[in-house]
Amino acid sequence: MPNTRLNAALQAIGDGARLEQLASDLLRREGYSVDPTGTRGPDGGRDSLLSVDNEQGILHCSVAEDWESKVTADAESAADRPEDFDFFIFATTQNPAGIMRDRVEEEIADDYDWRVRIYDFERIRNQLIGDRENHDLAREHLSVNPGHAFDDISSQINSRYESFLERLHELEAPYGTIRPDLPLAVVHLIPAEALNENFDRIAMDLPDPPIFAARSGHTRQIGDVAITSNVGELDDDEYTHYSCFHIEGWMEAVSTYMEVYQADPPQLTYALDPFIVDFVEKALECYEEASIHPPFFVYVTLIDASEYTMGMPRRMSGPPVRRELGTEEFRLNRVTIESYDADVPATLRRPFYQLWNRAGWSIGSIHYREEENEETGEVSYEWDPYDE
Repeated sequence: MPNTRLNAALQAIGDGARLEQLASDLLRREGYSVDPTGTRGPDGGRDSLLSVDNEQGILHCSVAEDWESKVTADAESAADRPEDFDFFIFATTQNPAGIMRDRVEEEIADDYDWRVRIYDFERIRNQLIGDRENHDLAREHLSVNPGHAFDDISSQINSRYESFLERLHELEAPYGTIRPDLPLAVVHLIPAEALNENFDRIAMDLPDPPIFAARSGHTRQIGDVAITSNVGELDDDEYTHYSCFHIEGWMEAVSTYMEVYQADPPQLTYALDPFIVDFVEKALECYEEASIHPPFFVYVTLIDASEYTMGMPRRMSGPPVRRELGTEEFRLNRVTIESYDADVPATLRRPFYQLWNRAGWSIGSIHYREEENEETGEVSYEWDPYDE
């Protein structure tokens, strides 16, 4: 399935309440009367009573990944209600194979003598795009312009990232400049929502972005961003570190505090990995508070660090040869975070290994403990940040 704006926005709808609003409006367009019951489920969605052509039914909505168990449980719950239903509709953002969806519909229909319809990802998507009369619902509920709905968001997200890097190479920060002559550690989080065209947020609506690789910072709102940095209201705008949260939804974090003082050869702190994990975990909390939904595309970049290698704790023996990064712009592989409670260390392990391998550590980042199951031989990696 192509990674389009509409697909990403629908997958990122976030909770049952938003899905219920969208599904209810689509059903109204088909002639149904919709009456929410007022009882919310654990993911925010409500049951809604439906009626059409003198028949009565019920709508259940869920964004749960285990959609089959959820639809079975919801059908059982509907059967326990006092109403005598003629039909049952279940809306989900999951995208099961058509043969599986059809099987579940038939099983529920046989069990309860209802007409059953599962509005899954593909059916909702087709209704929003295939029927021009529903294009306004795509704009209203998903902030997607149907005329651009099939644009490939992956390439657009990458283009946005490239534009950020061009600015950073010039040491330009949002509403300021970056202290020169030091290597930069940079983290970008770009949600799919950043490509949408309708925003009703202002900077004062945004949570304070978390500090990145520093002990303290001042937060202020300037123009379209909330920014946490070393710069206060009365200071010159030259940043040694900052993290900024833009109203479009993207975050950019930059730190010049990665150099190991007077190290020979020049080294970056081995605490880089924990700094990044801590920032990303706190950034996800900000996204959840701001109701900006996954997926989030995460980029980590080192700028002006070509002569640097990775530092190590004093009591640790390193590889026989530590190598320089060897490039003015070292990009770790992009990762995608699909939920607010994602396992961030596990998601970032491969990019971190990429960095440490480049610097000469054949075993990868020193902050993971590799364990092998003696019975199965399966290898797992436990996040265990080295603390000297």
